Amino acid sequence: MLQGVVKGLAYLHDHNRLHQSLGPFSVILITISEREGSYLIPRLRDLAFSVNVRYTELDDSGQFTEGLWRRASGAGAFTQMEKRAFGIADDIYEAGLLFAYMAFVLFCEAGVMDSLSLQRLLENIFQLDLEATREYCLADDRLVNAVEFLDLGAGAGAELLQAMLNADFRKRPTAEAVLNHRFMTGAVL
Repeated sequence: MLQGVVKGLAYLHDHNRLHQSLGPFSVILITISEREGSYLIPRLRDLAFSVNVRYTELDDSGQFTEGLWRRASGAGAFTQMEKRAFGIADDIYEAGLLFAYMAFVLFCEAGVMDSLSLQRLLENIFQLDLEATREYCLADDRLVNAVEFLDLGAGAGAELLQAMLNADFRKRPTAEAVLNHRFMTGAVL
């Protein structure tokens, strides 16, 4: 499912659009039936909040871009190229939070972790230090399965998650780089 979400982001970014509201409820699963069987295909929704990041549009301060450009300036992105890169990295960050959410919801006991609690744990308590978060989760039997999932392939999932949640937007991977990461290519799974 994550691969489908990131493919959707790659498509949007290639077409100069940012999603800007990616989360668990921004993904729907569509059933495709073919001869061999039925398949679930993830699709992005909530595109009403998406913004155009063509260089000719970056100076427009619309309702959906005002907060984005304020955060971009706060992160040190001042030129048009930096602002656009910040916006793309912001989508990747949100995809990273979605990745963490999927790991903890799918591999932990039901109700142990919700998206807001997980985001607070990652951002506020551990300040995006995935190694410290990992140690904390290993101490709680209800969270161990998520850590074990992220540890597959000698920690490939944790490595990808750390890159996607990097505090420096300049160091976050692009959607294409996420798709080509060893955790996503099937070499691990």
